Amino acid sequence: MFNKLEEILGKGRVEQNKPLQSLLTLRTDTQAEYYFEAKSRQELVDVKKASLTTKIPLFILGGGSNIAITKKTVMGLVVKNNYIKRETIEENKDIIVFSVSSGYPMPLLVQQTVDEGIEGFEYHKGLPGTVGGAIAMNSKWTHPQAYVSDNLIHAYLIEENGSVKKVDKVYFGFRYDYSTLKKTHEILLEAVFKCKKNNPKILLKRSKEALAHRLQSQVHGAATCGCFFQNISEEVRLSKHLPTTSTGYLIDKAGLKNFSVGDFYISGKHANFIVNRGHGKPEDLVTLLDIIKEKVKNKFGVELEEEVLLI
Repeated sequence: MFNKLEEILGKGRVEQNKPLQSLLTLRTDTQAEYYFEAKSRQELVDVKKASLTTKIPLFILGGGSNIAITKKTVMGLVVKNNYIKRETIEENKDIIVFSVSSGYPMPLLVQQTVDEGIEGFEYHKGLPGTVGGAIAMNSKWTHPQAYVSDNLIHAYLIEENGSVKKVDKVYFGFRYDYSTLKKTHEILLEAVFKCKKNNPKILLKRSKEALAHRLQSQVHGAATCGCFFQNISEEVRLSKHLPTTSTGYLIDKAGLKNFSVGDFYISGKHANFIVNRGHGKPEDLVTLLDIIKEKVKNKFGVELEEEVLLI
């Protein structure tokens, strides 16, 4: 299998039993059976074809945030998406249309657009990961409400059969923490956005306010993958007579703040954050997740659903 992958992707480009800990914000002690770093559009197409040809599973890894791995080894081909490209398509004094590759770091995109007076990403200051992950998960900010997908007009995807297609925004079926990519597992190549121009000073102020709120309310400077579980719906809140839709509240009231299994523990600052002290093992994470779900269900009758991608 290793030789077949090298024939398709290039000699010396494929690694075996690659440790992934440094590529994951949760720093889980896990590895990839086969590993490849894709640096271009064509290489992303090639890895899909390699997966189809060899009939092995394919997993695309972006910034390593919003993902929790519960296996000692991720079987198949793990591809680090380092396809980083941004290109202006149309621009005038009021608007700009530009393309951004799926491997483009979100922190870089936010900083650049704020500096350039491009409205639409400033509230995502402090958001980790890549454009691909942000679109796939429909990353959001709620103070005020702002989704990464708000200004998307179309995108280019690799289909399951390896061909490339162009799709409009409606194709993604965006809603809270969801896009159709979660179901289809198609690979985003580029996203095309149409944004308004605005005063960089106004955008900078918004970005600073969003970042300050994140720093105050969320866990930073620790090994975590962000909010682990989705907040409950308003319908569930009302049916269970709860004061909030916050899953962090439910986990807290279930008495689990600072509870730990191995090196994984529930943050004392925000109970919807799981933190790795340094040597968290996949099996310990599985145990901790089972305990959280069981305790919350027993106390509130609520079934928790992961916000992060769990593999």
